[in-house]
Amino acid sequence: MATNTHTTLTKTITTYFTSIDASDLPTTISLLAPTATFTIVTAANTTFTGRDAIHTMLADFVDRSSSIEHRVLSMVVDEKAGKVATQQRYIGKLKDGTENDMHNCNFFDVDEEGRIEKVVVWMGGGSPLK
Repeated sequence: MATNTHTTLTKTITTYFTSIDASDLPTTISLLAPTATFTIVTAANTTFTGRDAIHTMLADFVDRSSSIEHRVLSMVVDEKAGKVATQQRYIGKLKDGTENDMHNCNFFDVDEEGRIEKVVVWMGGGSPLK
């Protein structure tokens, strides 16, 4: 059983964002619990359940993107509850020429093994995720 500390939680979430930005989905998916959920509240509460569904959604996003950058502006960590909240600026360009520069908030629940079991996303503006 892993123990969530400020350091391990921060590292997990930082790795999550940097791996997406690098289009390194094997690393991203390895951070997730097998039954993880990913909900985009600002896209009609769309939820993806399980690593495979989340991988498919992220792979589509990465495939449609020519650049992806998440600049984490703030991170709040609750070690005891295994929760992390982030505010980030997402700057990206899709291959169709669409450019995005938006402020988003993500909320993560991390299980006792240090795996992300829940991601809830609020996006300022339209969602580049489908």
